[in-house]
Amino acid sequence: MPTLIHRLAIHELEKAADESGARVFLSSQCTPIDEEAQALVDKLHDTFVRKSDTLQGYLSPPEDALFPGYFQLLLENGLEQADAFLNFTRDTMNALQLSLQGVLGAKGGYLVYADYTDEATQERAIGIFLVRDTDGLSFRRGQEGAAFELNSVTYLNTDKLAMACRIFVQKFQQGQGRCVELIKHARTQKEISEYFIQWVGLERPESSRELTQTFLDMVNELPAPVDEETGEAMEAGRFKEQVLNFANSNPQKVINIQEFEQEFYKNENPAQQYFQDHQIEMDNEFRFDKKALNQFYNHKASAEKLYLYFNDGHLRQGQIVVEGDSVTIHSPELAAQVRDFMDDRS
Repeated sequence: MPTLIHRLAIHELEKAADESGARVFLSSQCTPIDEEAQALVDKLHDTFVRKSDTLQGYLSPPEDALFPGYFQLLLENGLEQADAFLNFTRDTMNALQLSLQGVLGAKGGYLVYADYTDEATQERAIGIFLVRDTDGLSFRRGQEGAAFELNSVTYLNTDKLAMACRIFVQKFQQGQGRCVELIKHARTQKEISEYFIQWVGLERPESSRELTQTFLDMVNELPAPVDEETGEAMEAGRFKEQVLNFANSNPQKVINIQEFEQEFYKNENPAQQYFQDHQIEMDNEFRFDKKALNQFYNHKASAEKLYLYFNDGHLRQGQIVVEGDSVTIHSPELAAQVRDFMDDRS
């Protein structure tokens, strides 16, 4: 069970893509937390955390947007108050309805509000997930068991979130940095998803890819750490490989700057000093983009219908050598495979 649910409320946003207005159906009570509710929140949470690139930012001041003001009121009234949570969800739904006036392209769905704790990280979050119905098929036994029949069904598509965000309560309360994480959609959907960003009041958003690249730029600038095996400065390619392994070892797909420094530099703080010297605003912990991280160490090149996949280790060990316009690959196994192709054609 990846989540511990404290409160749950579900409301409906009715809106067609070609409509300029929206309607809301608001529940008058919180949703009971039973096995089905637990399965729903676990699934939505899992779908969210598997997203590789998200937007991470801050909540705008309460005077600048309705949503942050209602969120502040929720915390002031107390998260343990069921009425406070339900009022927060209803008030923000009404604010969402107002923000959608005149917005074409956006579609409705079900807004699932979950106040829960991530069991893996022990972080409490307010999650808001916009899910929609989708049509599908199921098998049904025919009369007298002669044959199976296909039956049309409608179900919630929890594998593909239309919109979603998480607000980390402790980060917000303690002012620890970017406390909001929101699904980042493709550029083709930017105008449609912009209303969700404005509704939440997301300020100074940066994508996971941008934050990861900032971190990797810093890694490239830092002096190489000491290799414990040799007592000498770690070779650049090996350092990159170790950074990749360090990040991928975190199941939550986050990089913690202090843990990075402790892992490679012990009691020194070169990363924090780098960000301070370059006046870069960087949280101690952020969700990384796996693709950007892999490209830091793994590479691919193509030309004239030839494709080459390699990493810094291959370059470091001399398996791939570039001389002038020639690329030499030192690999007995690869050479044997190519030779087999040549023999088959002879």
